[in-house]
Amino acid sequence: MNSEMGIAVAFSAFVVVTGLLFMGGGLAKLAGVAVMRGDADRFGFKYNTYRLIGAAELAGGLALCIARLAHHPLLGIVAAVGLAVLMFGAVAVHLKAKDAVSKAVPAAIFGLVTAGIAYFFAAS
Repeated sequence: MNSEMGIAVAFSAFVVVTGLLFMGGGLAKLAGVAVMRGDADRFGFKYNTYRLIGAAELAGGLALCIARLAHHPLLGIVAAVGLAVLMFGAVAVHLKAKDAVSKAVPAAIFGLVTAGIAYFFAAS
């Protein structure tokens, strides 16, 4: 396997794992897991509204996986940018709720990761 192919395989795996993580978070919100219900309450969201965020995470994660596996960069860009916006919104919500900064760090990291994924989809 040449190095270019190895990079493509590693990027594909990274994108799919990222998509699966978003899908897991989205499913947890849709399923009404107790922690998610608590977060929704703490952030001031009605739970059905919070479920819409879960649906967006699930759809975005699925779209990332499909985009990479089907070699569809435009879908990947749209999904990654949407997820990045969602994650930066999550950072704002954490800060508004006066959470410790450490609570906002995972959303910030996922926002940066998905912004990077969008860049790499655009470059491919």
